[in-house]
Amino acid sequence: MSAPQPTLGGEPTDDLPAGAEATAAEPAATAPTDAVSSLTSKRARVSIVIGDRRRTIVALAACSTASGIVEVGLITLIAQIATTAAKGHAAHANLGVVHISATPKTLFIGAFVLAILRALLQVPLAVLPARIAAGVQSRLRKELFGVYTRAAWEVQSQDREGHLQETLTGQVNQATGAAMQATAIVISAFSFVVLMFSAIVFNWLAAVVIIFAAAALFGALRPLNVIAVRLARELSRAQLEYAGGISETGRLAEETHAFGAAAAQRQRIGGLIDTAQGLFYRSAFVNRLSPSLYQSVIFLILVGGLAALYYAGPGHFAALGAVVLLVLRAGSFGQQVQGSYQGLRTSLPFVDRLQSAARRYEESIPRDGETPLPEVRSIAFEDVSFGYRPGRPVLKGISFEVPVGEAVGIVGPSGAGKSTLIQILLQLREPDSGRYLVNGVPVQDFIRADWYRRVSYVPQQPRLLHASVADNIRFLRDLDDDAVQRAGRLARIHDEIMSWPEGYATIVGPRMDAVSGGQQQRICLARALAAHPEVLVLDEPTSALDPHSERLIQDSLSGLRHEMTLFIIAHRLSTLDICDRVMVIVDGSIAAFDTTELLQQNSSYYRSASLLATAAPGGQLP
Repeated sequence: MSAPQPTLGGEPTDDLPAGAEATAAEPAATAPTDAVSSLTSKRARVSIVIGDRRRTIVALAACSTASGIVEVGLITLIAQIATTAAKGHAAHANLGVVHISATPKTLFIGAFVLAILRALLQVPLAVLPARIAAGVQSRLRKELFGVYTRAAWEVQSQDREGHLQETLTGQVNQATGAAMQATAIVISAFSFVVLMFSAIVFNWLAAVVIIFAAAALFGALRPLNVIAVRLARELSRAQLEYAGGISETGRLAEETHAFGAAAAQRQRIGGLIDTAQGLFYRSAFVNRLSPSLYQSVIFLILVGGLAALYYAGPGHFAALGAVVLLVLRAGSFGQQVQGSYQGLRTSLPFVDRLQSAARRYEESIPRDGETPLPEVRSIAFEDVSFGYRPGRPVLKGISFEVPVGEAVGIVGPSGAGKSTLIQILLQLREPDSGRYLVNGVPVQDFIRADWYRRVSYVPQQPRLLHASVADNIRFLRDLDDDAVQRAGRLARIHDEIMSWPEGYATIVGPRMDAVSGGQQQRICLARALAAHPEVLVLDEPTSALDPHSERLIQDSLSGLRHEMTLFIIAHRLSTLDICDRVMVIVDGSIAAFDTTELLQQNSSYYRSASLLATAAPGGQLP
């Protein structure tokens, strides 16, 4: 059986009040489950930034420290090689508590060995951050998609088109940048500490002055960090709006051509692009300005420190070269810390947005029952009411009972509540009040996996995967070829499929021309029938079909009559011919529920609707 497909766009049905698709639903009760995403835990930010690789972070810190120590030694030897070359004799120098005495040959060999060692240490310093970032990106996508698929359909349906795609791509990529920046901070910070400690050993006064100046500068640049975070937050929203607009444009491409609205679409999407471009420009400007300012001021501080060393007298000459190089490199690492810290801060709004989305999905996960669902013998509503907004019910006091094997038609004017009733019937929404019973037991008490195996659905608008016909009928379920072809025969589509050159291997999809609308609808009917459901719900299955396709689906439904319980929203009078009873929904209430013969006598709406349908082309009910 096929679980109903969640739609990312969240198109409102005919009985969903305008704007209700954007109204936050009341979170469903949740039960403890291993599906709970670590994205929403209290330590989620840390988890997102460094993942679950704390040992890798320790190894990264160790490699950074080792690289810094090697670099200190290399810088010291280079300074002494320069001093030796200038004086023309062996090196003898006191660098703070360190004394160096070596021949030029020894200095060159030592520098060469340290240069090779430093180059080798760069390999783990490149591999470890890449491994952390790749792991974070993969985990973010899997966890967010996992909690989305477990979320309640009413919450999924509130997302704009393109929202999930942009969240799992652009927003995750931006959040992954936080992991890259965090590892860069670890590398730069440990190297900075090692170099500055060495500079203190060589000349503590100059090094301490530079450390305090760098710390003060770091604080002075904080306002730029705040601006960068605000711009990143606005950019995140703008990217989601842009993604939603692009997805909507793709879905409405046919209507855009038909109405000559291409210029207006270009203007609309152009506005979204311009907004995102402006925010991206300002964000990139601030992100580049801050580290550049930091580096420039560090150079000023360095020049001042050199001047102080120079005028302190020749006694400091031996340490001058090493201190200059150490402070210069430390300043470079300090700039990297500043830039990475700002990059991390600007990535956090994307992290927060991922957390918010995951929390919204997680809070809506429906409570799963514990009772196995046996064969469905009856379905009943007891005084069920539902509204999209408080005080504005769409369904009011719905009560009925349908025994196994009965075919029930559902009719009523647009906006009467038919689609909402079907959504509650499919457990896509939960009633605000009243009880939904299966075999006399509240449906929430049953294990949902059992429910999905026994109940199936055919939507009004067929939705196909870009895949083969067989895979579309299987719909991600473990069904063999015999089950697929049996479903094709029941849906009266098998012979047509076999007439195609590739048969059931023919690739179809929403943008393919291989199949007509009627064939797509029958493929979806075959999908619903493939797993032998006990309850089949159909939402206006023939309302937009040609007479030939309508007749074939009518034949299919007639053959299924009494083999399973059927609920059919009908917009054509002929669809009701196979129904044992018809439920008339008017203004959110059951106005009548009886056979078509008795409805002709007792229901004024049904009588008038039948007269209008008889006169209308195709027998369309109003």
